[in-house]
Amino acid sequence: MKISYNWLKEHIDPGISATDLAPHLLQLGFEVSSLERRGPAFSGVVTAQILEIGKHPNADRLSLCTVTDGSRKLSIVCGAKNIAVGQKVPLAVIGAKLPGGREITPAKIRGVESQGMICSASELGLPGENGGILVLSPETAVGADFSKAQSGGDDIMEVEITPNRPDCLSHLGLARELSALFRIPLKERPAPKVDASGDCWPVELEAKDACPRYLGRVLTGLQVGPSPGWLAAKLEAVGLRSINNVVDVTNFALMDIGQPMHAFDLDKLEGGKIIVRFARKEETIRALDEKEYKLTPEVLVIADAKSPQAIAGVMGGLASAVGAKTTKAFLESAHFAPPAIRKSSSLLRLRSDSSYRFERGTDLAAVSTASRRAAELILSVCGKQARSSGERDAGQSAPEKIVIHTTVSRLNAILGADFAKAEAAETLKRLSAACETKGDDIAFTAPSWRGDLASPWDLAEELARLFGYDNVPAKASAVAARPSRITPGQTLADKLRARLAGFGFHEAYNYDFVSDRLLERCGLKGDWARLANPISEDWTILRPSLLPGLLQNAAFNLNRGASSARLFELGKVYAKTEAGVEERTQLAGLVLGPAGEPFWRGPEPARGAIYEALGAASGLLEGVPGLSWTEGAGRDPFFGAVGWRQVASAKGALGAVGKIQRPVARAFDLEREDACLFFLDLDRLCEAAAAARRFSPYSQFPSVTRDLSVLLDAKTPYASVLAALPKPGELSRETALIDLFTGKGVPPGKKSLTLRFTFSRMDRTLRDDEIASAMEGILATLKNKLGAVLRS
Repeated sequence: MKISYNWLKEHIDPGISATDLAPHLLQLGFEVSSLERRGPAFSGVVTAQILEIGKHPNADRLSLCTVTDGSRKLSIVCGAKNIAVGQKVPLAVIGAKLPGGREITPAKIRGVESQGMICSASELGLPGENGGILVLSPETAVGADFSKAQSGGDDIMEVEITPNRPDCLSHLGLARELSALFRIPLKERPAPKVDASGDCWPVELEAKDACPRYLGRVLTGLQVGPSPGWLAAKLEAVGLRSINNVVDVTNFALMDIGQPMHAFDLDKLEGGKIIVRFARKEETIRALDEKEYKLTPEVLVIADAKSPQAIAGVMGGLASAVGAKTTKAFLESAHFAPPAIRKSSSLLRLRSDSSYRFERGTDLAAVSTASRRAAELILSVCGKQARSSGERDAGQSAPEKIVIHTTVSRLNAILGADFAKAEAAETLKRLSAACETKGDDIAFTAPSWRGDLASPWDLAEELARLFGYDNVPAKASAVAARPSRITPGQTLADKLRARLAGFGFHEAYNYDFVSDRLLERCGLKGDWARLANPISEDWTILRPSLLPGLLQNAAFNLNRGASSARLFELGKVYAKTEAGVEERTQLAGLVLGPAGEPFWRGPEPARGAIYEALGAASGLLEGVPGLSWTEGAGRDPFFGAVGWRQVASAKGALGAVGKIQRPVARAFDLEREDACLFFLDLDRLCEAAAAARRFSPYSQFPSVTRDLSVLLDAKTPYASVLAALPKPGELSRETALIDLFTGKGVPPGKKSLTLRFTFSRMDRTLRDDEIASAMEGILATLKNKLGAVLRS
């Protein structure tokens, strides 16, 4: 926010330069990001008075003026249209130097000598340009050095105001802060006086929650035109363009006391009343920025009996704007609820100085004061016939009082400080006149403009700011800092990341938001969890899967010359439910293109990518009990109807692996790349994961190895053989398949398996009879359960 130091000093004079003031503002929590010195950049300019005006003999659009600088008369050629006899004007005499390095020299203009130049504001580098020469106050002395009349210039500070301090988005707001810091009272300003006559239009509050207070008055007999130089100069100093005297007064009130206001051309309103309501479907408005906005029922508007005339708290409508022909106006001063204005501004993607303040919160009690002050100023600059009606105040007239009960001891304990009771109490009284103290007890009534003060912790912060944080002693915390525990989910995620990195995968990071267009490319359809206020058309939906992002990543890499990709992502996915939005953690991977460097790899096996994806998924699931792999049931949007596998545990489905189906691959230009995908539900995997492994001691005695070759039905899986083996009893036993053979010597429909058994005991060396008995039991069991026959 731009702050004029000259303007600030109309409220309080700190007695120091703007440069010296910056560190004090920083102590209060407001950084001065830039400081610009503005002042006269000219010399040789004096104040003069126009005595006569005649026509130029050789040019219809030029005038020949006779002026005096108090000591002599000079002939000046002038092309401005707003000159008049008797005016006091700035005159650049011969030898004067103007901004931009321009120097005034004797010159003939269309054959007539001009002994100087009557200057406009822009030619002097001053604010207040209105399309003609700069007309000075009638009280201005003739012959004075005009540069000295500019009050030595001004300092413009760019002050960063934190979001919790909307009360400081004005010159008065910062002046209050400096008053409390420097213990200097604010300069007294006379209460505004408005001679009211007549009735104001009625105001209907249909949206009382969104607009707790709305105050209006009717102004008549207005002469709308350029603002006085002092008013235009003030606005221009803080970066606002002068428009006309009525609009400039509302902007002046905004920057001076922090109350946004708006003026409507009353003759352009219909129905004889003002309505504060939410917009109706299909309503539109062309705003002051000359853009048309389609309104929704969530947008708060100010309407007449026919249609919306302003987007409440954001921007007025062009149709009812105050212009040069306006003679009657309706002056609005209101208090809007921050959520309502924030929603309107966000939905329409429209920001303004007014919405910036209303979104953060304004002072409800200032509504009436601001209206009277603005009305008084408008009547003074809009002609002698200007009049004001009485106020029409609708809604809540006074804010609820917030009283904080605490003690100085409590505030010192919060800060770890030892401020004196009397000094702390006196400091808080500078923030609020309604602060009562009795001994150690404090009853602090927060001012209406300080909505951020609600608890003893807030008051402790105020003491720290005003005393200075450097005066709060630095003490080590009495509480030992302990690292937070890592959750099982985080442990599992770190473990899986490490495994995938070992498999040659690279981790991808994508936003949690996707677009309808991306999901359609993936063939995904459904009722998704949508963002109420997306910042982009590409980020409108909370992603239901990680796979669309990985497909985008793969296409991105291929388009930039990559021949293969091994990518994975671990993050959140979202599903819309009756209760709201369900959030789960998912891991997804993508295998694309050949593996390894071209020099080392041999011919790629058919369907190599799917086996690599299966291997990666199986490796991630290592150690999970009760796993079962099955053919995928039904049509999957990524994998199609066939050729994919599901994996589940006792806790439910864990994920799937498959080759991306052709339509989806074609949508991402991956049709020739044999891309395969896999995904796992980490929340369910965390539930299904086996308990942490514990070390089991091994036998100190020698182990014994025996091999057994049996003939089995060719369709009998090895898993069935393992399941059929008898329990080892007191022996420790390990089993391994060392040979699988079919062909010569093996009957048709049969296969030969050679199993290797390793036996041991924890307490002693094994005997031959024990080993023989164990082998006989194994063979008998396999014969009974699977029809196995000992191979000779």
